[in-house]
Amino acid sequence: MNIKSFEKVSLNGRVSFGISCLESTLQYLDYNIDEWRIVLEYLWDFTSVKYIDDWSGIISEIIPENLLEFKFYEEHDFEYLDEKNFEYLYNLYQNIDEKIDFVITSIYNIGTSHTYTKIVEYGQDSLDELEILINYLIENEVPLPDITPFKSLSIDENKGWGNSFVGSRLSKIL
Repeated sequence: MNIKSFEKVSLNGRVSFGISCLESTLQYLDYNIDEWRIVLEYLWDFTSVKYIDDWSGIISEIIPENLLEFKFYEEHDFEYLDEKNFEYLYNLYQNIDEKIDFVITSIYNIGTSHTYTKIVEYGQDSLDELEILINYLIENEVPLPDITPFKSLSIDENKGWGNSFVGSRLSKIL
């Protein structure tokens, strides 16, 4: 897949493609999709969130590598994650494939690549992050989602971020 195909796709579209990559990875690894709904719902909020800080805050707390630093909820001062969801995710993440952690972290990196900045031209920072994700999945033989549904999410809308929408409508799982 050529990264130039995403030059006209908004940041919302790029993050959405990344989340679809996670869905593909979960299916490829034959994970129980229902168990991952909570993670997907948090991620899909990107496309409709009013403030990026709210999304990035919760996602940084649920990235497997970050969350698994703590065995107990009380060991960290979580700002967004409650104890019930911490315990659920802590159990879910036990012995997960490293590909899952990589993809979730990549989605976070794509989503925050233009935080507090204006997206200029094609938004090279998010394109670079997306390319890292795509190359990783290709190297690991994980099937990539079809780009077609994301092409309509134009970088010409909302200063490159794209118009808000209910992202889960693009989900193959939710």
